[in-house]
Order: sequence, then structure tokens, then C-alpha cells
Amino acid sequence: MSSDEDPPCPLCRTPCPKSAEEELAKLRRNVENGNPVAVSQLGQDYEHGELGLVPSHKKAARLYQRAADLGDVSAMYNLGFCYRNGEGVKLDKKKAVKYYRMAADRGNANAQFNLGYYFDKGDGVAQDYAEAFRFYKLAADQGFTEAEFNLGCMHGTARG
Repeated sequence: MSSDEDPPCPLCRTPCPKSAEEELAKLRRNVENGNPVAVSQLGQDYEHGELGLVPSHKKAARLYQRAADLGDVSAMYNLGFCYRNGEGVKLDKKKAVKYYRMAADRGNANAQFNLGYYFDKGDGVAQDYAEAFRFYKLAADQGFTEAEFNLGCMHGTARG
């Protein structure tokens, strides 16, 4: 490979797409092959209207569900977000917590922070400062700045 050639895709080792149409076609092939990261990415592309797709929260949520079922952690987080905000699915705080917990248990700092916040405020779950502290701490240990701040606030108000 000469220095002026683009490196191949690290996932499939094929040449990188040169256009949005090529990228979408490649992504759809990976989705058809059941690649959970590709399924999740297609969900994000539908959510944000990327690659020429018409934005659709409903399609995004279905794809996140499929990717979460295949074990994709970011899809678990995104599906929790969908349920939390009623985007593409019926608003359901219990399901939001379920999917955030799935992602948090697999190390997703955003989900850990969100769970900390929900337990701290009693939003969608019973208020539990010990659980809030635990989830904030998990996120803070990964350098999640907002979690570090909230831990400090909990200490300052004797909630931690």
C-alpha cells in the first residue's frame, strides 16, 4: 500500500467508502451479517439523519433494541435514552432504568452517571443515596467529570 492510499476498514479490511452512499451500503451489509456495532451505528444514523437517511426515532429505537439484544453496550445506553425521553418508543422510566443498568453493568460511564442522578433525585426509581453514590463513583473512576462534581456535592451535603 502506498502512502497516498487510505488504510482499509479496521473491521472488515475492505477499502473505506468514498461517499455517504457507499458508507450506507457497507453499513447495511454489516447489519445484514448481524454485526451489533453496525446495527447500533445504523440506529444512530437514523436518529440523527446521517448518510442521507430521513431521521426516524422509531427506526433508531428498533435498531438499538436489536443491537442491545446482540450485546452492544452503546445501544443499551441509547435505548435507555429513547425510553427516558419517549423518542421512538413510549416513554417508560422503568425500561429506561433497565437499559441504563444493563449498560452501566458493562462499564458505560454515561449510563452509570444517569443512574447515579436518578437514584440521587428519586427520578424513576426510589431515592437511594447509597446507590447514587455507587453509580457516581463508578462513572467518576472513569474520569466522568460531572460524576466527580456530583460526588463532591453529595459529600458537601452529607448525602455520601
